[in-house]
Amino acid sequence: MQYPLKEKIGTPNTLVGRKKEFALFEKWIAGIPKEISKSRVILARRKSGKTSFVQRLFNKLWSENGKVIPFYFDIADSKIWIGNLAQNYFRTFASHYISFLERDPGLVENHLSPGEIKEYGDKNKIPYLSRCVRELEENMERQNGALMWDTAVSAPHKLAALMDQRFLVILDEFQNIAAFIYPDKKMEAPVIDTLAGTYHSLSESKVAPMLVTGSYPRWLIAIMDQYLEAGRLSLIRMNPYLTPEEGLQAVYRYSELNSEPVTNETAVLINTLCYSDPFFISCIFQSIFD
Repeated sequence: MQYPLKEKIGTPNTLVGRKKEFALFEKWIAGIPKEISKSRVILARRKSGKTSFVQRLFNKLWSENGKVIPFYFDIADSKIWIGNLAQNYFRTFASHYISFLERDPGLVENHLSPGEIKEYGDKNKIPYLSRCVRELEENMERQNGALMWDTAVSAPHKLAALMDQRFLVILDEFQNIAAFIYPDKKMEAPVIDTLAGTYHSLSESKVAPMLVTGSYPRWLIAIMDQYLEAGRLSLIRMNPYLTPEEGLQAVYRYSELNSEPVTNETAVLINTLCYSDPFFISCIFQSIFD
């Protein structure tokens, strides 16, 4: 398996357990080519493994090179003009798409420029990519961020329909879309707190379903209720705790990675005290205290 998307958890073998969750989502992903899989949202507190989980799903899909093309985008908790967000979003999507087609892992992190995307679209008879680049450039000149966003956010669904392909749109920390996006370049006007509404119809796409994560469940549920009503996203709550067996495996794995040997008795004690929570287990081994 390859890891073109650098996972935030660190070295790949740091991720342990989640056997039940991976089986659940692999069955869901298998339904995407049949157009029967409904968009989903994963809710859990911070440091519960959501990002590691969806990033691993991305890498698995990319490595399998099957019928589902993954697109991963992290919605950061930092101020940004909607036009720049649109550029980032489309460049990331197009680069992940081209990376998948060309089996070039480098493009997952090192995104193509708009000119390179347009050149690829022209050369490989994918005119939709070239058209999107032109629309983004034209509206960038006009500083029309709203139209730029319309072009970018609809790209996965429209390209899937045009090319008869299937995408999985993974949006990490989706609640941030309501708090950090500005309509003006100087970012002096109030934030656009309605931007989640642009996914209202897209969340029903069966050719490019969404997998959304959120670290603030009440906030994200409120956004969903207001802008993605009628059950457009199936809600999945991720338990931050592993099974006792998986937790014990995590103890031994972190012991090995941190060169901190433990006895079997100590391993069981750590796992019990940490409630099989991999985050707290890692904190034990990375503590500066003796």
